[in-house]
Parts: sequence; structure tokens; C-alpha cells
Amino acid sequence: GINAEYGETKEKYTHSKSNYSVGWSHGKEKMRNGVPDTAKGSYYANPLGNVITEDQYLKDTFPELYADNIWPSADLPELETTFKDITRVQLGVGYMICELFDRYLHRLTNGVHPAGLFLEMLKKGTTYKGRLLHYFPAPPTASKTQDGLCGWHLDHGGITILTCPLYLDLEGNEIPAPSDCGLHIKHPTDGSIVKVSLPPDCMLVQLGESFQYLSGGHLRATAHCVKSSKTPEITRETLALFMDWMPEEVMRLPEYTRPYSEVVHTPFLPEGVPELEGRMKGAKHYRDFSKNTFNAYYSEK
Repeated sequence: GINAEYGETKEKYTHSKSNYSVGWSHGKEKMRNGVPDTAKGSYYANPLGNVITEDQYLKDTFPELYADNIWPSADLPELETTFKDITRVQLGVGYMICELFDRYLHRLTNGVHPAGLFLEMLKKGTTYKGRLLHYFPAPPTASKTQDGLCGWHLDHGGITILTCPLYLDLEGNEIPAPSDCGLHIKHPTDGSIVKVSLPPDCMLVQLGESFQYLSGGHLRATAHCVKSSKTPEITRETLALFMDWMPEEVMRLPEYTRPYSEVVHTPFLPEGVPELEGRMKGAKHYRDFSKNTFNAYYSEK
């Protein structure tokens, strides 16, 4: 695969104009205190198609959303095919889950929530993003804190579908999942930290904060992080699919909403995570909320 030995090769598949939102990315994101995140490398692509629009204005103005996919066809041709095979399954899972949410809300609200509303909204989206994640072997100086590999945060979009993580040794051989690392969540009712373990043939579904808002607080996003292992000679691999609304989707509360203070409140919010209420200010459309979220996580630290 794409590993640390092929620096020049990987650089051929980066895309600075989109802020590295397509192709290879490593050390471009800023996490705590403005320090570049070098713990993981990513490969981004839109699973719906290599070219989402021919509108050059959209590509120039919103390259993070509309840039064409980049594939290492000359160096790793199987990546594109494998990525699309996996994300095709993830898309099916995401739509199925969304349909269940619609049914639940329709029943909960005695028919006030229109049947199939969120599934219809989600299927209008064209700017989904798949993210292949490679967590490099941890150096001896790496943080062993609860969120050493990926800091506490909440997804802000619609639905996130995650494959079961794969752990490899330095020779590329699959090894059992270490007991001291992996995905952890904040339990929404008591604030306890819970490690999430997945069977290898399962996927994980997470909701984003925009879904929480659009459902009037009846569906909830969950704070999560990835803890690093104390064992330095392993890597962690996974694929996250982010299914989002159209950028111009209006962020409106349904008539069956909970009180606003409950909708924008996240119980047991981890320290340093920006509150939802602040990022909703002035956010008429989903693109506004996304921009506010990006600024809150990356520009103020």
C-alpha cells in the first residue's frame, strides 16, 4: 500500500487547492494548539463519482466540496476499485439507517415527521467524502492520552459509516486488535468513556450534529476519539464515509422539535470541544454550519 517509504510518490497525489480534501494528505490538518496532525495519513475521494460537476465556478469557489477525485492509477491502480467496492456497501448501510430514522421519527411524532424526508434529503447530497485512514506507528514520544491518535470531537455532518479497523505489524501482517487503543465514545447518559469494539464483519454508524439539529434533538451525535496504543510497532487502518446534505440545505428546526436549549446541548461535552450552539449562530445553510465548525476546530487553536 501507500506507506512511509514513498514520499515523492504520495506527493504526486496531493491537491493543495482543495486544502488537501482530495487525494493524499498528511500533516496538513491542525489539531491542538495549531500543531500539525502527523499521527495519521489520509486519502480522500468522493464515492459518488470521480467528477461530480462540470461547473468550473463551483470547482474554483468550493474546491473542498467539488474538486475531481485523484487516483494513483500508475502506482497503486487497485486503490480506486477497492475504495469504490467498500464505499458502495457503506452507502447502502447509510441509506438503510436513514430510512429507519425516518420511520422512527414518523412514529414518534404521530406522522408529523414526513415519511422518508431525511432519506430524500440525504440522497440529494453529492459532496460525500470517503476517507481512508492510516495511523502510523507511534513514536516513543507519542501521546498515550485517551485521545492520543485523534482528539475528542463530534462529527458535524449527516451520517458517518466506519469499517472495522484493521491492525497491522510493520511487515504488513494482520494482528489482533490491541486492548489498549481504538475508538472511544462518551456515553450520553452518564458521561462514562466506553471503548467501542467491532466484529470484523460489522460497520459502525455515527450521527453528525447537523442530523441532531434537523431532527429537533430527537437524534443525537456522540463525542468520540481514538486512543493510541502503547505498542509502537503497529499501524491502524480504516475507512470512514461521511454522508452529508447538499451545501445549500436550510438548517431549520422541525415543528416537533425539543426546546432549543436541549437541541444544541451536548451532555458531558469533552474539554476543548466547541459547543454546537456557538457554531449554529448565523448558520442559515448547511455550508454555513460546516464553515463555522471548521473555523472552530482549526482556526481558534
